[in-house]
Amino acid sequence: MLMVVCGVIFNDDQKILLTRRAKGEFAGKWEFPGGKIETGETYEECLSRELEEELSISVSVKSHYTDYVYSYPDFSVNLIALLCSYEGGE
Repeated sequence: MLMVVCGVIFNDDQKILLTRRAKGEFAGKWEFPGGKIETGETYEECLSRELEEELSISVSVKSHYTDYVYSYPDFSVNLIALLCSYEGGE
């Protein structure tokens, strides 16, 4: 099963940051930003790394929100969602 962490990220105006997939099977779909957990990473480390790499932003993780397992026809994903606040970046 694929392990993925995402951030439910609020800014100072309590708006939530979403991203849109640019390419691949899910191109054009909206999602919470995040990515695959690498061996030895905590959820927080993974989310920080992914957000820096993909969006050049930093966040503060406030709490664990939920886990959700979804099965696609060819694979399954365990999505771990963390509640975060935006700290800086573009």
